[in-house]
Amino acid sequence: MIFGDKWVPRDTFEPVVVGREEDAYLVTEELYELHNNRKQLKGQSSSLNYRLTIPFAPHMFGSGKTTFCINYLELIRRSSETPLASFASNSSRNEFLDKLKDSAFLYVDLRELERTDPEERSLKWAIYYLIVKNACSRIGVPVMRKRQAFETVEMEPSNLVALLRDKLNIPTNQYLLAVFDEIGALDESYGEFDFRRTQNGKVFPYNDFFRILWELCLEDNLFFIVVGKSKGLRIKNSVAFGPRVLLHFISLSPLRSSNLIEFLEKSHLKGQVHSRVCDILCSPSFSVNELAEALLESTGGVPGLLTRAVNMLLNYVQTRGQSFMLKDECLSCMNEDGFQRFCAEPFIQHISTSDEDKKSEFGILLMMALYHIPFKVDDALNSECYLFDAVNEMGLYRYPIDHDTFQVLIPKVFVGNFEYLSSFSFLEKILLGSLKLEPVDCFFSSKCRVFEGIVAIRLILMLSSKVRNEFRELLFQLSAIFKEMKLPIREPSPLDYMRSVGVSESRSESNKKQKIYGSNEWNKIIHEALYFDKVYISVDTNSHSPDIMFKLQSLVESKVLIVGVACKGRWKSERIGWSDIVEEAKKFLVPIHDQVLSNAPDKNHCMLIVVGTKLAFNVSRELGDQSRCYSSGMSIESESFTIPSNCELVILCERDVEMLIDKEILNGLERAFSSDRPLFGDFGPDLLRRVRHSFLSWQ
Repeated sequence: MIFGDKWVPRDTFEPVVVGREEDAYLVTEELYELHNNRKQLKGQSSSLNYRLTIPFAPHMFGSGKTTFCINYLELIRRSSETPLASFASNSSRNEFLDKLKDSAFLYVDLRELERTDPEERSLKWAIYYLIVKNACSRIGVPVMRKRQAFETVEMEPSNLVALLRDKLNIPTNQYLLAVFDEIGALDESYGEFDFRRTQNGKVFPYNDFFRILWELCLEDNLFFIVVGKSKGLRIKNSVAFGPRVLLHFISLSPLRSSNLIEFLEKSHLKGQVHSRVCDILCSPSFSVNELAEALLESTGGVPGLLTRAVNMLLNYVQTRGQSFMLKDECLSCMNEDGFQRFCAEPFIQHISTSDEDKKSEFGILLMMALYHIPFKVDDALNSECYLFDAVNEMGLYRYPIDHDTFQVLIPKVFVGNFEYLSSFSFLEKILLGSLKLEPVDCFFSSKCRVFEGIVAIRLILMLSSKVRNEFRELLFQLSAIFKEMKLPIREPSPLDYMRSVGVSESRSESNKKQKIYGSNEWNKIIHEALYFDKVYISVDTNSHSPDIMFKLQSLVESKVLIVGVACKGRWKSERIGWSDIVEEAKKFLVPIHDQVLSNAPDKNHCMLIVVGTKLAFNVSRELGDQSRCYSSGMSIESESFTIPSNCELVILCERDVEMLIDKEILNGLERAFSSDRPLFGDFGPDLLRRVRHSFLSWQ
């Protein structure tokens, strides 16, 4: 530690294991399946329904893999207080769980794997020797030298298990649970062992390793968990195992807010058991709940990031001798460049050193993270799940939704570091800036959210582009305000990107919760996204505010155009009429005019763009299949509404919406979003690439 450094990642407290009960349940279920179907593996049963599943949890640095596997038996021993209590639903499961709690435990770190002599470069022999070496180390007895062991010990699974039981002094009916940690060490061992090669000369070290485990799984009362991060985990099951063996990927879940509160309340300073970390960080006016929310916002609940962040906050508070007084003070510290840089330092090397192909995949992952688009991975891990590999290789976090469906989580402390990488395109910087603004759980999986996001970015890029395009020409013809803005428009910052506003929490027709904003959030939204101090836009229970807001500023004459976008009627059976459009216009244009435009009428303008395709017949008839602009002073007589000064209402017809968003993309979205919660497999990687390419074309 250098004296005077504000942020130092010293290891100052003893963290506790929290929030791992569901993960322990998944692992236990897979171990039980192995126990219950071992006869099939040995060929002692005619049934071929069971396919061996090895619990396997590859993940990014700092996800808590090692901590989880070391504490796994303790987690299941507390099963009466956890969801595992429901696992023992019958006598067979209950008996298995009881025996598993009394297992002998053997931890094997694959980083200690040593090559064998050149004449026998066998990975299998090296693995066996490492297992025995760890068993001997546990009981404090010397292990025979490698040369002697190589010459005298026969490499057979039954011999290994018998030797282990003898060394550890455990009977044949007692379970033995072996944990293999740091499987990523195999990435560095290509030249150390004679791996099997495919017809085109490629080697897959993980396949060789899991083949060894498959042989050991035939031995009674022996169980395995394998964890570790790797550079590229592309396991081809068919190469190593044949059709009866699968790997089951168990992704450790990010911690939730309640987990973080428990983590803070039960963690203590090292050597000072009486001092809880939350007592040191929190003052009477700053609660542990607020601290947990702030940490969740910054780290996304990733255990390694959380531990590193808490360490730095503790060092900072102890150095200055004062706890945080308010949540904003804590958030201010966590948003500092130094804090984010030190916190994320061990995590972001994968992205900063990626090649162009990987950075292209990262752009897709950014969109998936921002819009919460899930992706599905089947057990066979075929070639279609390249995004699973991409997430793992880039050190990002997978947020498990169910058994084999995930979302991409990019913590905010990552975002601040990525923003400084000059190799990222303007599009990536907009997406990163949007991720940094929004709460971790702000977006929800819905067709509206994804559609709104695509509309927002297309508008931003097209309106600020120096390249002429049809849509901008259309606005130029329709809008007197847009003519006054003059070109080119100042390049927008990520802060200009998007805000979504509505009631605080509601349920959609499919009964899925949607996280959106209430009217009391408008001041903050306007201040952060548009840089104005205060605008209050009322929201009643029967209406919704504009889906998108951003600001454009002319380089020539410092004129500001505030743009609100309402995405109306997309893929809904009911049609959108004049009353809906006018209600949207009143709710947005009138408050902006009264509270902002009237203070600087020569500089500030406001436009509401209605993007809708299923409009009511009277609206379509009025438009005449052409987009329409209502400028200042014009009235919509049927609704008795006059457009305020310095304001405009633009309604886009179906044909012109297709200029804003490519028709093939629109058709693809409509096909993918036939349900309220689309999966990435339905969304399609080709469609997502097309969307990204359409963005890049306007940079």
